Order: sequence, then structure tokens, then C-alpha cells
Amino acid sequence: MDNDYERIQEGIAVLEKKIAEWSKLKLNSVQLDIYNQMIAEVRRLKELPGKPLTLENSLHDYNHSIGSGNGYELRSPGQAKDWNSVFGSQGGYVWPDKDCNFFSAVFSGRHHPGLTLRSMTETVPADGGFLIPSQTAAQIHQVSLENEIVSPGAFLQGMVSNEIKIPAMAIGSHASALMGGFTASYTSETGSIDEHSPKTRNMTLTAKKLTGMLRFSSELSADVPGGFDQIVQICGKGLSWYRDLYFLKGTGAGEPLGILKAPCLVTVPKETGQKKETIIYENIIKMMSRIFAGSFKNSIWICHQTCIPQLLSLSLSVGLGGAAIPVMSETNGKFTMLTRPVLFTEKTETLGTQGDILLADLSQYCIGLRNEMRFDTSIHVHFETDELLSRIIERHDGQPLWNEALTLADGGTTVSPFVVLADRLV
Repeated sequence: MDNDYERIQEGIAVLEKKIAEWSKLKLNSVQLDIYNQMIAEVRRLKELPGKPLTLENSLHDYNHSIGSGNGYELRSPGQAKDWNSVFGSQGGYVWPDKDCNFFSAVFSGRHHPGLTLRSMTETVPADGGFLIPSQTAAQIHQVSLENEIVSPGAFLQGMVSNEIKIPAMAIGSHASALMGGFTASYTSETGSIDEHSPKTRNMTLTAKKLTGMLRFSSELSADVPGGFDQIVQICGKGLSWYRDLYFLKGTGAGEPLGILKAPCLVTVPKETGQKKETIIYENIIKMMSRIFAGSFKNSIWICHQTCIPQLLSLSLSVGLGGAAIPVMSETNGKFTMLTRPVLFTEKTETLGTQGDILLADLSQYCIGLRNEMRFDTSIHVHFETDELLSRIIERHDGQPLWNEALTLADGGTTVSPFVVLADRLV
């Protein structure tokens, strides 16, 4: 019996490895069927009778259950954030029909048992829509992740409910105590030790509903698998654009709290006499002086693309007749400034407005992601032009880990993992 059990476990391990590999690929309809069959086979094998209950087996199972990759563990900036890493490779909704893919069933407008089952049991009635199968959701998520700025460098927590609490430190002032209320002092052998209670707080992530609308011709939906692949790309890139936008600029009211609206944001004033809509060398070095020292190695510059002419023209002169040294340099298509990477985007503020240039440590931002996407379509809204109107729904939240800027031990200087330059509009 033990030998049979071990062979079953080996088979499960092989299948799970292949499932994890395929989850990162763009699969055609045939491959998608094979993928779903592998998931179904893993489920079947796991339902077979287990090994005898012994102390040795119990300890073995307990030890291997810790960090087993079953999903819903907080993912750090350096860890993988694909769908299976966040939510686990097991479970999830597998599309049951081998002859008709999920999107074809939705677009047909006809009853399909798989769609009906999921809409009754998995969705919120007020929201509508059908739960997207795990493999399709994984592909959409992967496209989104590959095009995002914030998520890859942030902490990411899979959510099984509408709300989750993340433990975080109170920031405070180093003039009185370190972050978290830590203090230390030297005492004599018989001296008394002062007691201080650590200062912690709970940061609550509450899933916010992001709804994306798609309008396209009926020919696209009929072009399978080409139409399927295009829909995945459209949904993935659309989600990435809006995720980044709100992770950077969200107000926190019914949407994520973005970095540029964070209470811990440090704003560096413009220089006296500085011209409007400019960025000068003094701005850059003073911004760097206000980044939290522990964030420097993780920090990146996030700049609006209208800042490119200003940044490319920044240089340092070297004595009489010396060649000017550019402040921003480029190697193999990647830019750096004062040793830190530079990314350009349209999702921050335009040149001259506070937030046009941001120095950020994205590892100090946390994102919560619900384990579901939903999709629905209507053939009636644009009936005259033979177009379909569809929507995709995803729920997530995000906010900085810091609740305020840190005051250094000098009692006056404030630093943060997020630093911007003040307005230069006049």
C-alpha cells in the first residue's frame, strides 16, 4: 500500500509541475483541454485512499505543509506573482466543456450548464457576469503583470474574502523611538530597564471592484482561437493600465489608495527662482536626500513621459573646457539616474505638476487581489453595428505600508519611501 501511495504522489508531483509550467503559457484550445484534464486528474488522484495514519506520516505531512505553495501567502517583491503562485495550483474553476471554450459560450448568448452553474454559485447577483475559468484568468493576469509598473515590485496578498488585515508598523519619529516603538539603552548590572510597548497597527485591504468595458465586432468573437487570444490580450493590458493608474493616483475612496495620495508622501519644494515646467539638478539630488535610507537600494524613478526632454538635457559641467556629464544615462535601452532605474509612463502627472517625477520604493506598497475574475457580454446594446459590448470585473485593493513620513533622529528631517517634486506651474 505504501508503494502505491508513493507512486500516486510522484504522479501528482509531475502533473503539478507541468500545470505550473503551462499556467505561464498562452494555450490554444487543444492545449487548454489538456491543461484542464491534468487538473482534473490531480483532483482524482488526491481523492484516492491515503497512506496509513502513523506518527511518522503525520509529522512528515505537517512539515511539508508549511510553505507548500498552496497559495494565499503574502508574496514579497522578489517572489513570483503569477496566478498559481498567488492562489495555488489546485482548485479553481475548470471549464468543463471540451468542445466549446468559455468565451464562445458567453458570446453565444445561449444557455450553457457551466455558465449557469458558476453564475448561481460564484458571483454576486448585483454584479452579474460569469466566473472566468482559472486557466483563462491566469493568462489575463499574466499579460497584466508583464505590463505593470507597481505590482511586480510590491507585496501582493491573495484574498479569499472581501477584506483582509495586514499587520504593519507605526512609523513615528526616530527622535523618540524607532519604527514599531523599538528603543534601547545601556544600563548598569543592577539598573532598571524601561519598558516600552511596541507600536503596531492593522492595515485593512478591502476589495474594490474594477469594471472594464470592451466593444468589438462579432467577427472577432467568432475568430477562435485568434479572437480568444486577442480578448485575453485586451483584458490583460487593460487591467494593467488601470491597476497602475490607481496604484499610483487612486484616492482611496472606492478605489485603491495610490502612492501619490499617500499620507507618508514627502514633497520636495522647487528652487527659488526656478522656471515653470522645469526639472533641474538640484531637484533631483534633494529628492534623493529625502528617500528613506533603507529604501534606496529598491528605489526607482517613475516619470511622466513629458519629462523626457528635461531629463535628457540635465548635465554636470566639468571645469573649463570639460565635457558635460549627463545626469541620466542609457544602456541597452534602459535608463538610470543617480544609479537608480528610470521608468517612463503616462500614468503620473504631466511636467510641472506635483507627481510628474516620483522616487519610489515599491516594496513599501501592498496589494490585495481577489481570486476571481468575471466576464459578461451583451449583443443588444450595439445591435445596429453588429458589435458586442462586454465587461470584465476584477476586485483588488492597494495602499502604502507606511501611514506617515518618518522623522529622523535630528527631530526635523522627514524621509519616506515615496518622494515627489512640488508644482512648478508658475
